[in-house]
Amino acid sequence: MRHRDSIKRLLPWLMPLFGLAVFVVVVQRAGPGRIAAVLTQADPVKLALAPVILAAIAVVRGLRWQYVANAVGIRYSLWRATQIWLIGFFASAVTPAKAGDALRAVYLRNDTGRPLGECFLTVFLDRLWDLGFVLVTGVVSALVFSHRYIAIPSVSLFVAGAVFIAAAAALMTHRRAMRVLLKPVVSLLTPPRHRGSMSAGFNTFYDALRAFNSSKRRALTMTLLTLAGWALIFALAIHIARTLAIPVDWKYLVLIMPIVTLVELIPFTVSGLGTREATVIYFFSIVGLDSAQAVGFSIAYLLVGTYLTALVGLALWVRYPTRWRAAQEAT
Repeated sequence: MRHRDSIKRLLPWLMPLFGLAVFVVVVQRAGPGRIAAVLTQADPVKLALAPVILAAIAVVRGLRWQYVANAVGIRYSLWRATQIWLIGFFASAVTPAKAGDALRAVYLRNDTGRPLGECFLTVFLDRLWDLGFVLVTGVVSALVFSHRYIAIPSVSLFVAGAVFIAAAAALMTHRRAMRVLLKPVVSLLTPPRHRGSMSAGFNTFYDALRAFNSSKRRALTMTLLTLAGWALIFALAIHIARTLAIPVDWKYLVLIMPIVTLVELIPFTVSGLGTREATVIYFFSIVGLDSAQAVGFSIAYLLVGTYLTALVGLALWVRYPTRWRAAQEAT
């Protein structure tokens, strides 16, 4: 039992090493010198435009989260929502499966004094819409790709996995089902003195969820904001490919990026390191591009699209450090 507990504690630290190992193998096989040649041919003028796209992405994402917060009765400014979204992005960039993004709920609670359950719901819904978009477009992209180009290995397993994730996410929105599923876990792992607060947070979460879902017009607004955000993300991928002078059609990039994004969500790596590069190599090889171009594109996309944005989030986190306890709890 003690040995098993030790493995469980070490697993979160070992998983990123798996992605790093895959990344090292991929880079070695593609050739570090050839990858460097791809990166050094970047057009500096075009590269300078990337931060403009990143800023637009941050504002749209901040706007969508602000809309969710306002919809459940939490007043929050767009400027502050965008700042905290960037901090959450930094936290998600350094944690497997982007779990660190939940940090936004702590900031929202501290800024507004609202219950943590309500605040966590805003992050949950914000991420749920992204997950729904990636799952739908990922499945469609896999099917279209298999029809037009070459059958993706285990495409049926890929689709089944996406359906399973979607079903699990849908299940999480049902109060009664989750109460039944979580009750044994809470009873086993939560001390009796904390069960009352856990129950209150649970009910607050689902009360706010019901309030948000009471308006159908909100679904249309969320759809439009989600599409706008992902259109900018696809535009960034296309822009990076053009900056590196990689001859890949923009429609092809839009087709494969949802699948690449799904692979990034696999909780074995941080920021999809390793698994993303292997996936891009596969898809680029279908249209005659070599592994160095694929890895160069993937690294540039990671550095610009993820780490540059995360760097801004880190600076904001240093400027506005996390207070884990709400002000009223600390007094």
